[in-house]
Amino acid sequence: MRIPALLTLVAALFTSCHESERSISVSETRELTLFDQKYPGNIKDYPPLTWRRIHGTEMRIVNYLAGPEDSVEIFMGISQGGVLPNSNRWLGQFGKDPAADLTAFTEIQVLGREAYLVEASGDLAAGMGNPAKPDQGLIGFVRKSGEDVITLKMTGPAADVAAQKEAFLAYATSLEFVDLHIIPAP
Repeated sequence: MRIPALLTLVAALFTSCHESERSISVSETRELTLFDQKYPGNIKDYPPLTWRRIHGTEMRIVNYLAGPEDSVEIFMGISQGGVLPNSNRWLGQFGKDPAADLTAFTEIQVLGREAYLVEASGDLAAGMGNPAKPDQGLIGFVRKSGEDVITLKMTGPAADVAAQKEAFLAYATSLEFVDLHIIPAP
């Protein structure tokens, strides 16, 4: 007695489980606003087409890979510690002597303000859980931003980093701050 009732119930369920057709009609649209997009750190960027964006992290608000077999990392962060200490920390990662002052670095304009270009090559010391790596290169900038610094750093095999230098500098100087306060909320 139970089996015929169960079969009838199952048959009823399967015969009534068809998807009805639905349609959506768009009657109006609106312009996209910055609320529709994500600009990490309120910085709008224009990366080269050959760079591949990867997911950012807590410390890397912008994160790219470039070069042969994604051998070069390009990443931006906002940190503390000042321009000279951060620049010298990067030099120290390559066993280089610290700079006495900022005149040791080339000044470039980034985000409407002076930034300092740091370059190094050689053997990269182990750190942050990564092993030491021979014949590596670094190009980056450090820029004061209020009490913090904005950094953009490119690392990888020395020859691959050197090949990306022009693209890196063009990218760095194309960065723009996005002023979210001038855009009305939708």
